[in-house]
Amino acid sequence: EPSATDSEDGSCWGLKDEVISELCFEHHDAIQEFETILSDLFPQFTISRLPEAVLSASVSPLTANAATFGDHFDWHIDADPNMTPPSPWTDVYGRYPNRCRGKPRFMSCLIYVSDDWNEHEWGAPTRFVDVATDTAHDVEAKSGRVVIMDQDITHSVVAPREAAGRRPRYSLVWKLILHPKQQQHGGQDMTDLANKREWPEPILVGSAATEVEGETAGATSTTS
Repeated sequence: EPSATDSEDGSCWGLKDEVISELCFEHHDAIQEFETILSDLFPQFTISRLPEAVLSASVSPLTANAATFGDHFDWHIDADPNMTPPSPWTDVYGRYPNRCRGKPRFMSCLIYVSDDWNEHEWGAPTRFVDVATDTAHDVEAKSGRVVIMDQDITHSVVAPREAAGRRPRYSLVWKLILHPKQQQHGGQDMTDLANKREWPEPILVGSAATEVEGETAGATSTTS
């Protein structure tokens, strides 16, 4: 259920606050099925939505984007466990770098939900940037594509091209916490998402590509 909201060039489309709340707190078969798929994809972790205890009830664990031509979007991160405010969460876990061994990992799951979106003609990718090297990488908004990313990766929505007219490019975003299941000495390795499965070869961007070229260990992100 879209609603018109103000923008510099007139109006754009977005979901009403009550619709977001209903998506978060009412039962929906499709959402439950998708969250079950996520849990099956990462059985080595206990997955939860971002709880209110982290950033307060003002930050929804499930959000929607509806970009239209002419919109402007800033660079941002979704969250960072090293920058959490004073809260019950911080009291228990403290502040720590994301992907730290034995600590909950902050991740987001983005799904492009516009069935008829022509990503080649209308654009509107998600743009990621490696701040250290000022290197950007675009992920095209292909209908049904899922992007799983760390919440502390800097990124932005890119507005659709003029050819899209007033068509909104819809997406849903889950803010997730991956909790370690194992309590081995030193803590569970929170960087291992593959869990002995074969994944597509990652695209290395910016610092990650430089570190691999220099034969050093580097963090990478995987999209699907």
